[in-house]
Formats: sequence, C-alpha cells, structure tokens
Amino acid sequence: MKRKSYREPLWTRKFVLLLITAIFMYITTFMFIPTLPLFARNLGVTDPSVGGIIILVYTISCLASRAIWGDTADHWERKPVYLVGVIIMATAAPFFGLVSSLGGILIIRALQGIGFSASSTSGSAIAADLVPASRLTEGIGYYTLANTIGMALGPGLGLNMFQRGSWWLFGAGTLIGIISLVTGLSLNYERKQSSVKKSSSVSQTAPHAKANSKLDMLFEKSVMPTCLVILFTIMPYGAIMAYIASYGINQGIENIGLYFSMYALSLFVVRLGVGRLSDRYGITAIIIPGIVLMFCGLIVLGWASNLTIFLISAILFGLGFGVVFPLLQATGYVFCSPDRRGVASATLFATADLAYGLGALILGIGIKFLGYAPAFGGLAIFTVVALILYISVLYPRLKKRRNVSKQ
Repeated sequence: MKRKSYREPLWTRKFVLLLITAIFMYITTFMFIPTLPLFARNLGVTDPSVGGIIILVYTISCLASRAIWGDTADHWERKPVYLVGVIIMATAAPFFGLVSSLGGILIIRALQGIGFSASSTSGSAIAADLVPASRLTEGIGYYTLANTIGMALGPGLGLNMFQRGSWWLFGAGTLIGIISLVTGLSLNYERKQSSVKKSSSVSQTAPHAKANSKLDMLFEKSVMPTCLVILFTIMPYGAIMAYIASYGINQGIENIGLYFSMYALSLFVVRLGVGRLSDRYGITAIIIPGIVLMFCGLIVLGWASNLTIFLISAILFGLGFGVVFPLLQATGYVFCSPDRRGVASATLFATADLAYGLGALILGIGIKFLGYAPAFGGLAIFTVVALILYISVLYPRLKKRRNVSKQ
C-alpha cells in the first residue's frame, strides 16, 4: 500500500498576512486608474487620450525603478522595501487634491508608480520565499489573487468615492494604504542572514550564481526567455485596461464597468485552481489553452456591439490571462536561484510594465487610424506571437530542466 505523500503547508500565518496586505495595496493602485482621467477632466483637460498619458507616465516610473528595488530587496531586506512602497503610495494620494493641472497629476502618479514598483516587486519575492518549493506554482497562483481582488474592488470603489467628491477618493486611497501598511508591519518575515551570506560566498566560486556586473545587479538573465513571452501576453491586457471604457462608451454601452467585474470574477475563479491544475497536468498543458482563450476573447471583443458580447469577451480573456500570467511568473522563479528572486521579480514586472505601456500606446494609435473595433480585434495578433515564442523558446527550456531533474 502506497503511503500518502506529505504536502508542505502553504496557508501559513505569514502567507495569509502577505496576501491581505497585498490585496489592500492593489486596491489602492486600481482605484485611481479609472478616476484620474475624470479628475483631469474636472480640471479642464479635454484631450481624450489623457487616460493613456497618465498610464504611460505611471508605467515609465514603475519601469525605471523596478531594477533598483529588486536589487535592494535582494541585498537589503524585502519587507522594508515593500513597506516603503506602500508608504509612498498612501502619502502621495492626498496631494492630488492640491494640484490644478495635468502636470501635477502626472508628477504625483509617477511617485505612486515608484511606490507600487517597490511593493509589487518585493511582495512577489516574499511570496516566493514563503511558499514551499514543492508548491511554488500553486502558491504564486494564490498570491496573484491579491491583484485580482484589487482589480475587482478598486475601480468600482474609486468611482464610488469620486462621485461623492474628489477628496473622498484621495482620502480613501490614503486610508486603504494605511491598512496595507499596518498589516504588512504585522508580517513577521525576515530572510535568514546565514542563507544570504552562504549564497554570497558560493557566488565567489561560482560567478554565475550571483551578479558580477552592474547589469547583473539590475536584471536577472535566467528569466529573459520568460520575459519575452510575458511581453506579448501583457500588451493586450494593458491596452484593454486603458481603453475598454472608451470603447464601451463609443459603442453606446452604459454599464461598461461590468466588463471589469466579469473579467476579475473570471480571474478569481480560474486562479483558485491554476496551481493544482499545473501540478497535475504540467505547465504547458495549461498555458497553451490559456493563450488560446485570450486569443478568442480578443477576437470576440473586436465584434462587440452590445454588453453581452463585451461580457463574453471578458470571461474568455479573463480565464485565459488568469492562468497564463501566474504560471509564467512561477516559471521565472523556477529558473533563478533563491537569492536572486528580488532581481528576478523586478525583471519580470519591469517587462510587464513595459508591455502594459506599449499595449496602451499601440492600441491608441490603432484606434486613431483604424477605429475601435478593428484595433481591439487586432490585439489578438500579440497572443499568436506569445504562443509561438512559448513553444519555440520557453517550452524547450522547461523540458530540458524537467529531464535534468529526473536524472
């Protein structure tokens, strides 16, 4: 009779606290995405592309600071980096109420981008540290629920607060940031210095194990193939987040906000089981259908003429993206050494930042020359490229690593 294999505990007190603080951090982030363009309009900014401009500045600030935060998280401590990021995001929020121009909005949003970069980079690295190695894919899948819940609650909460008055929005952003900070402070997490020192001494005899140049201190080379696939996976997502509301209004849809809710619900449902599915059937068997679902969702979006079709697209794209991104993220951590997870996390998220901004920028240009429907439908091309890159670049590395581990 076979003995039942022992499964290391995943839902520890530390992991639960990390998930809670991350949820509030992501709510703070997402509540400003649909509301800042409206706030800018109240200040007299009439340019319809203002939403894309705000997202682009936010993305650039995230991207520019990712590498620094990642290296700091590896060589200092991850928890302080996370908390510093939350403090920056929370304290910046009230200053929106003091600005009177788009330039002021962009400066403060850029500061929030720097804070979000710190928290999201170190938070993911902490999650990878806390999750048992045997359940890494499953654990990262659960951790990404923080992003999903933040996306589900943040935009609606932000719009509700903004309707009450702009100061309600800025005050709520600060309060939720404080809740995230307090929860983060209660997280008793500290990497063992002995392990850090040990990996440092090993790196002196094995140069590949740790950064040997300034470039290596900022970017983790082992995750670059993963980043290549992530780039073309995130671009459609960034485009949708930036322009789906405008697309819905252009199509005469009154309740386009339901797209975000249905999308987030689909993410939540699929991410509850993505880790277990990948452990049972393998990462590739889940990622490829996920990319296909994203493709189908984007094709449907190109034909959307009523709310029902928009919601069908949200379900398809949400189910696909919900499995693809967390599995790609977990794949990146598999290829890097534990003492490089901070830099690896920064590299992965920097790629996501770049893709997010590029997607919004490219779709904006497409809308200008082609119109909303053709431009949104054309986003499906990016998923085709992502699928080709996964099969030709990333899958062979995963297969090789699996074969080596069996030897």
